[in-house]
Amino acid sequence: MKTVVIGDKHTVLLFSFAGIEGRIVENENQAVEQVKDIRKSKDYGLLIITERVAQWAYIWINKTRFSKSNLLVVEVPDKQGHIETGKSLSDFIREAVGIRI
Repeated sequence: MKTVVIGDKHTVLLFSFAGIEGRIVENENQAVEQVKDIRKSKDYGLLIITERVAQWAYIWINKTRFSKSNLLVVEVPDKQGHIETGKSLSDFIREAVGIRI
């Protein structure tokens, strides 16, 4: 099963360096369409989505989480940082791995 990331262009670029497929979205309609498309496909096992984009498609994200789907959804902060704490993705990586990127 493949992994896919949905988010802003910076986040998608970052994950592309690790060889992960990405889909750039810039508005609510694009976010909803991409989540729906990924839900339909049986190729994906992990959906990484930025918190801000997840807010745009929260209904479809919740439908995915509470369905019998094999798709795991993980929300990550974008370059602006975590919505509640203001921590950036690199802050989370530094805390988890112990190295600064």
